[in-house]
Amino acid sequence: MAGKYDHPAGTSFTCVDSHPDTLQGGSKSKEGYLLYPVEATCGSLKCPPYVEGRELVCAVCSQE
Repeated sequence: MAGKYDHPAGTSFTCVDSHPDTLQGGSKSKEGYLLYPVEATCGSLKCPPYVEGRELVCAVCSQE
């Protein structure tokens, strides 16, 4: 997910799971950071294998 292009978080990509939740004892934020799904755009990404307009999922890679 990422912020809207014209919002302060517009260049940050954040992986979240499919069931995000709130923190107990947290507080509300007035910062205005909103998250939106990231969609593929052909030309920026190679199509195929990517599909225009399809939401992109996160992958976390690690070395053992």
